[in-house]
Amino acid sequence: MPAKDVPIPSTEFTLEELDNELLLYHPTKTTAVYMSETASLVWRLCDGKRTVGEIVDQLKEAYPEASDQLENDVEETLKTFAEHGAVKI
Repeated sequence: MPAKDVPIPSTEFTLEELDNELLLYHPTKTTAVYMSETASLVWRLCDGKRTVGEIVDQLKEAYPEASDQLENDVEETLKTFAEHGAVKI
């Protein structure tokens, strides 16, 4: 996934907490996507303005100990979001 791509979140999905788990939820499709803590951070950083590279850089700054894995994690998370229609890339 190119670092210059800008993921645009669907306004139809919301982040919900249910029994101490985070879910990305679409109420009319009754679709829910389980969210790890990292995935929820990626979702919150998808504002339709930040590029994939900027999201990765922000997370690397916040979590330098995980910087080697973050690029792959962000890409996989965004692919999952796109498969469920939660973001357009």
